[in-house]
Amino acid sequence: MFATIPWIIQLCTAPWPIMKKGYYHVYSFGEDTPKLLIIEREFIVAMNILAYCSTVFNCRILVFIFMNSHFHLVLYGTEEECRAFGNKLMKMILHRINRDRAQPYDFRRIAISADLIEDKEALMSIITYDVRNSIEAGFRLDPRFYKWSSAALYFAPEAADGKRLDQMSVRMKASVLGINYDLPGGWTVDADGVILPKHYVDYKEVESVFGSIKAYIAFMYMKKDRILELNKRCSKVNFQALSDMELAGVADAMARRMTGRSVANMDIVNRISLAQK
Repeated sequence: MFATIPWIIQLCTAPWPIMKKGYYHVYSFGEDTPKLLIIEREFIVAMNILAYCSTVFNCRILVFIFMNSHFHLVLYGTEEECRAFGNKLMKMILHRINRDRAQPYDFRRIAISADLIEDKEALMSIITYDVRNSIEAGFRLDPRFYKWSSAALYFAPEAADGKRLDQMSVRMKASVLGINYDLPGGWTVDADGVILPKHYVDYKEVESVFGSIKAYIAFMYMKKDRILELNKRCSKVNFQALSDMELAGVADAMARRMTGRSVANMDIVNRISLAQK
């Protein structure tokens, strides 16, 4: 018995492995899902929850965009941190917007992916892919004019400050922002109640990655096949990265969409038939 003590001491005093940090493309699956965000107030709340999450997790936000049915982020951190960030963001958004909806959104229909970005060229491609995602979805103006993203920050004059949070009462902040969390008092909001993204997005790092506005624009108009490749990747579920609970949720969502019934209400014959489709 006592012979094992040195081994136990060695195990307890050994340094924990350090999780390697990197750039991750974090996104929710937007294909075949109902509208996540519908009215302007929901987009405002989503952006302000993103701002709050930036103060909680040890990740840096380089890019974000919210669309009706999904979101994209480029984060710098460990895989565990980045995945937790995406999951927490989604759960907080759904929890908040479901309070005001007659028919709550079923969070089990959403899955989050966190894909490691392998090299600088891939990072540049994904950043500009996310920035121009509004155009791919039908937005008819320059991506910089799409309000629910960080596109206006890069290679542009700094946005003017709005009203400081520390100049607002607790009740006013909850009313204006749509959330009631502790946030830095020096942060400012625009006239619509959106916390200015310049406070929590590392846009200077994005500019450093590209080096010049010329390179940024060149990647903005990347080849069509590269865009199609990223579209395909972001619309498919990375099953190996999902937990058992997330897989069960995705399977149930697919079953409801294809048959109108949940997996729990199917007998074994119907479950096998569904799996073969």
